[in-house]
This record gives sequence, C-alpha cells and structure tokens, in this order.
Amino acid sequence: MTQVDIVSLKDNADPARRLRLPIRDDNGRHVGDLQCIDRSMLDEPGLIDDLTTWRNQSMPFFLSQFNATEERTRRWLETISLPAADRILFVICDPGGDRFGNFGICNIQPGSAEFDNVIRGRGSDIRNLMFQCGIVLLEWMFSGLEVETAELHVFSHNEKAIALYNRLGFAAAERLPLRRAEEEGMVKYSIVDRSEANAGFDYLRMELAIARFRQAHPAALLIA
Repeated sequence: MTQVDIVSLKDNADPARRLRLPIRDDNGRHVGDLQCIDRSMLDEPGLIDDLTTWRNQSMPFFLSQFNATEERTRRWLETISLPAADRILFVICDPGGDRFGNFGICNIQPGSAEFDNVIRGRGSDIRNLMFQCGIVLLEWMFSGLEVETAELHVFSHNEKAIALYNRLGFAAAERLPLRRAEEEGMVKYSIVDRSEANAGFDYLRMELAIARFRQAHPAALLIA
C-alpha cells in the first residue's frame, strides 16, 4: 500500500493546498470536485449545517440512527473523523463551490478500503453525479492508495444505492443478519446470528476488485 499520509491530508490548514479530486461528466468535462474535508474547511459557512442536514435526510440507511445536530456533527469531525488514519471524507462540489453531498472512505488498510457516508444531499444538473463521484473515488483508491479490493456495506432494501454500486461494478459478497434495538433515544442495528435477527432486511457486503474495475471502466485511469 502506498504511503499516503491520510492524517496529514486532513490536517491541512491552507484551502489552496486542499486535496481535490476532479469530477468529470460523461464527455470528460470537468464539472466539479471531491474536496477533502480538512481543517481548512471546518469553518466554511454552511458546511456543518449541510453535513447535519444530509445525515438526517439519510438517517434510515445508517446502522446508528439518531437526531443529528450541528454540535454533534462538528464534534464527530474534530474528535473522530479528522484524527483517524483509516478514514477520509469528501464533499461533492461544483466549480462554483456549491455542495451537493458527501462521499467517503473508511477502514483503509493494506489491500482494501471501504466506501463510507455516501450521501446525495441535494439535486444537481450534473448528469450521473454520484456515479461519476464513485468512479473518481475508486480510481483514487486503486491508484492513489494502491488497494486491491474496494468494499462497502449497504442495507439490502436500499435498492437505489445498490443499483448505483452494481453499475460501478460492485458485486454482493455476503449477507449479514441484523438485529434492531432502541436505546437512549437511538435506533441501533447490530450484526447477529441469523437466529437472533429481527430487522426484516440484511446488511449487504459488496466487493469490487481492481481487475474487475479496470475491465468495466478502462477510461477511468486516463481521465483521473
């Protein structure tokens, strides 16, 4: 695995040096960027509000479901996300800086990494935006982080997300039973034995190997 210092990328305090991964449309035109959420971005107007709003909109598709607040979002960024060496979160922006959602990676380790916090926050005129973001981030994972396999987890009834992941090339690898529980004003889903499951749906683990990605999307390396 390449020696990309994830923490240093997120510790950056200069907006001009922020990691930006270019998003291109179906014709190869630059239509935006995946911008790394680093310390230079934390105080940008509206960022914490956007992240909080998007999380609440997508809450039914997370293992832990609660009422997100701006204070809680900022605390998560400052104490968990930014210091972590195995995760990174990007904001989807157009060339004018308008934000449309977020797209992240977690569990970065030798050989593999996992899609995380994939949220389309608001509508955009950019065609196939989330698909193009996925292509960009997969290319960075395979070429930049030099992982061999990309993974993700998704609720098995989240058909829209699964359709996107299938189009990117992911294939189902495992179905994990879930148990739903309520505690302290929060709904939590836990992976359990099938005999203990009560959720009515599973946690689907999907995989995409680099060879399959290169075969399905040969142009990704050329436009990265």
